[in-house]
Amino acid sequence: MSLPLHTQLDFPLNVYAHTLYLQQGEVQYLHYGLVEAQEDAWAVGALTAQQRATELLLTQLPPPPAQILEVGLGLGTLASILINRGYQVTAISPDPSQIALSQQRLGDTAQLLCTSLENFTATKQFDVILLQESAQYIDSLTLFNQAQDLLKEHGVLLIADEVSLQRHPTEEVVGLPFLPYSLAQAERCGFQLTKHLDLSQQAAPTLDYLLTAIAQHASQLLVDLSITEAVLQNLLQALRQYQQKYRAGLYGYVLLTWQKQETPRWRVRAVTASQQDQVRQLFFQVFQHELSAEMWAWKYGNGHGLATAAWQDHEMVAHYGGLIRELRYFGSPKTGVQIVDVMVASQMRGVLTRRGPYFLVGATFPECYAGYGAKILLGYGFPTARAIRVAELLGIYADVGKMVEVRWKTQPGKPKLWTRIRHLQPQDNLKDRELIDDLWSQLHPQLIQAIVVCRDWLYVQHRYLSHPQKHYELLLVTRRLTGTPLGIIVLYRDGDTCKLLDCIAPLQHLAILIQQARRLAGNWGMVTLSAWITETFAAQFTATGGEIHPLDVRIPHCVWYVGPPAEEVRNHWWLMGGDTDFM
Repeated sequence: MSLPLHTQLDFPLNVYAHTLYLQQGEVQYLHYGLVEAQEDAWAVGALTAQQRATELLLTQLPPPPAQILEVGLGLGTLASILINRGYQVTAISPDPSQIALSQQRLGDTAQLLCTSLENFTATKQFDVILLQESAQYIDSLTLFNQAQDLLKEHGVLLIADEVSLQRHPTEEVVGLPFLPYSLAQAERCGFQLTKHLDLSQQAAPTLDYLLTAIAQHASQLLVDLSITEAVLQNLLQALRQYQQKYRAGLYGYVLLTWQKQETPRWRVRAVTASQQDQVRQLFFQVFQHELSAEMWAWKYGNGHGLATAAWQDHEMVAHYGGLIRELRYFGSPKTGVQIVDVMVASQMRGVLTRRGPYFLVGATFPECYAGYGAKILLGYGFPTARAIRVAELLGIYADVGKMVEVRWKTQPGKPKLWTRIRHLQPQDNLKDRELIDDLWSQLHPQLIQAIVVCRDWLYVQHRYLSHPQKHYELLLVTRRLTGTPLGIIVLYRDGDTCKLLDCIAPLQHLAILIQQARRLAGNWGMVTLSAWITETFAAQFTATGGEIHPLDVRIPHCVWYVGPPAEEVRNHWWLMGGDTDFM
């Protein structure tokens, strides 16, 4: 006997659908049900609880024959109900199995399209866009921008879904959208919240029901769905974690209704590769020099960077970029972001309010990408004191440190008696790559009380060896007699100054490395060796006779998002000139 078509749904929807089918002999919905506090979920039954959730959703709709776009049509049951009530329905899903299942139920009574909301275009606008447990799979900023374009004037955006309600330092990456951020982004995209129902207590029993039902039908699920015991057990464990997070108030279930207002003056969106020409044009206007296509690709291409921007009448007027960096955060591996290319068109620089383009991109970027529960924990950058003051007044940044420059007079001379120096060739020499990783592994345990950008081979390759415009010199210092590696220095020749951009070495060897750098720079005919370092760690460099010179460069920390507090990171960054993108 052939299996029902719902078994062909993507995992884990096939497990949920088939569990309900085995439990109750039919499956109509794939979404959560609603159970009141005094009720027993088993007595109510999954189908009745799910019908309650759907009926609640239906009460939020304008009367028929409104045109509705359903995003994520599941098994087609809701679309069928809408059509029977007189609504005009277009339904989309990127899952061909959902389209096939719904086609059986609906025939040609609705327009069914196998596409995602991100890629969906339409020749008409809708009265309602409805997402029942599909919003969590769509980037919130993209969702609200698409809704702004697809809805008629005063159209309704209706979402029933799981959300993250709280974020904590111990949380791993959270897959659910964080409700406060979603509410803020909806407003920026031109929506007014008209209803907010917290249904967490009524929806949570669905997890209890599923856990019990899946366990009861486990043997049949393994056979019918051709999945392994390990896969099923991992799913059960994930459901238990969800169950615990509901009980702790970290996760919740909400019904949200927004009404479309006037199109915002500035539209904030994530920047894509197709928009790089606009980024480069704005860059030239703001900084008066070119950002080449090769430089843009080095920064943002292949997942190296992220950016948000604000548009006015299809013209980019503000941009906020970030380069992904692997960190050691007080000894723990974390992901960070180096903030770069923060720029506002000249005609917009006077709009320094919480409704202006600078604030919009600066607040939306961390909401989308950083903080507790995100893949990126925190960011850093190198703004001037004036720039960081503006961000402080808007409540985006706190000042958590500053950079200084250490300068030495060069000392030309003969090779040192006890040490030697040579150029590294890591692109051609596997051993040189291993040396970089080994020296980094010796450095970072000494900075366990600091936050430092990872300086392994992969970072060195991208940051220095793949730079499209500048040539850096990577040099290894070793013991002359034993060949023992002492450390790596990265130098950049700039007129009569040699810039020491990076040191990858145990801290006790810094003096030897600087001594070699001074000698080499002197032999190259340069007058000064200089290095940027965060003020907190400047003593590590002045011990060799260097003089400190102040810089108008601060270290910012985002205080807009839910993430590490400023007090936790203040004066703990280890940053050098090579950590910037402009040296």
